[in-house]
Amino acid sequence: MAVALSTLTARLQAAVPPRDGVPADYGQLIQDAVLQLSQDVPMERVGTIDVVSGVATYDLPGDFLFLIEVVPLAVDQGVLVAPAGLIPVPDGWQERYYVAGGQLTIDPTPTYTLTRRIRYGARHELTGDPGAEVYERLTVNGARIALLYARYLALSEQANAVAGDGWRYAIGDETVDKTRQGDGLRAQAEAMLQAYRREVQALKGYGQRRWT
Repeated sequence: MAVALSTLTARLQAAVPPRDGVPADYGQLIQDAVLQLSQDVPMERVGTIDVVSGVATYDLPGDFLFLIEVVPLAVDQGVLVAPAGLIPVPDGWQERYYVAGGQLTIDPTPTYTLTRRIRYGARHELTGDPGAEVYERLTVNGARIALLYARYLALSEQANAVAGDGWRYAIGDETVDKTRQGDGLRAQAEAMLQAYRREVQALKGYGQRRWT
């Protein structure tokens, strides 16, 4: 079930109403929170790369976070056993894979042409037209957990803004101290962060496939 960015944004704003215009961009806080959730509990997905002989570098999927494996091909007595047939390879042939800038590089440069399968950690990707963007693979429970982190971000912004306006004065026996007015917001933010961490920890160890 897809979860709309606008729905999450509205829920965050209702939970943490703006204070003097802070936070200014609730939608960005939601995107930052979902990305954090993706990094902490990534989805495990399977994709394909169309390998072409003589080409070493290939674009990775848009939701790629990190490589788990390039599904290996069998090698028997100097012959690569591939779906397209038998392909001779040098003695001691072994591929290595490098990831940088959203691309996968295969070393040595392939001398074969075929489709390779990869397993990778994936992030939740925002799709759709502006104003109607959705997270297609984010579950209801995942959205709930991401909102905890988004609330932490929003409250932290408010605490920092209030702290910057802190002041203190004394007139005779009267003292007014506003230097610690952000402490309450900071405590709320920390509570949201701890709640988020507990939820994430509970998910780990049960297999990331639950997020697909």
